[in-house]
Amino acid sequence: MPGSPRRNRVLKQGSVDLAALVARIRAEFPDLAFARATLNDLGEDHAVVFLDQAWVFRFPRNAEVAAHAAMERRLLDALKPVSPITVPAYDHVSGAGDFGGYRMIAGRELSETLFARLAAGAQARVLDELGRFLRALHGLPPELAATDRPSHRDAAYYAGAYRRRRARLTKALTPAGLADADRFFEALPGAVACTERILTHRDLTEDHILLSPAGNRLAGVIDFTDAARGDPAFDFTFLWAYGDDAPARVLASYGDAAPGLLMRSRWWFARYRLDQIWWSLNGDRDYDVAGIVQGLPDLFEGLGL
Repeated sequence: MPGSPRRNRVLKQGSVDLAALVARIRAEFPDLAFARATLNDLGEDHAVVFLDQAWVFRFPRNAEVAAHAAMERRLLDALKPVSPITVPAYDHVSGAGDFGGYRMIAGRELSETLFARLAAGAQARVLDELGRFLRALHGLPPELAATDRPSHRDAAYYAGAYRRRRARLTKALTPAGLADADRFFEALPGAVACTERILTHRDLTEDHILLSPAGNRLAGVIDFTDAARGDPAFDFTFLWAYGDDAPARVLASYGDAAPGLLMRSRWWFARYRLDQIWWSLNGDRDYDVAGIVQGLPDLFEGLGL
């Protein structure tokens, strides 16, 4: 109910009480049998509880995320009947709507390393499936997503963030590399300018793309927390990590798209690589910074910088 203490509760990273969350699950769903619960407290928006490695319960960290989570569930209800691959189906939602759970989708995160190890046929199948999935998602009514989600950041936001982070990036980038990054962020807003606004996932990265246990097709796509209206090119961003040919293969399966989509997505990918360096330097995540830095010149050259 609006204004209740439970709905307004803040779940701060690092101080989440797993026992309290388990008690809430048992109180809401007394018929749901499970023996073991584990906590994943790494997400910025949700604390996640796994039950017997069979169920996933997501608890929004604050009221704003809780409101967006309700939108996410409505989006998934619309996507499930048309998606060619599995997406979360929230079979358990609390009476107040402040948390919910779905049956875990069995699969492995499709990391760059894992994708590279797949046979050529499996790689092609996975990319084709991603194209058909994105076509289904992007074809949904844009009104299913909010327009004011903080994660829906534009190029100007990222350019501003770079200016604030630039001094620390000198720890990883050479003076020449930093000059390239300066030119990149100066050009980014114009390079990715797009008036098209459709329903997008906005966070289609390796940790949200699941490969089936057999390793020959996709198991599912998860975490639609950041879904928002925007440029369809943004959902092609991470695909460049699977190789320069991967986005084009996905686009071929996706179907017709407005000109410039792949090039805009490549600009967004370069921004993602620079963010990976920052996240590592900041201690938020652990990426191969040296490898990313080594690949930046070719990436910038491909953008005409």
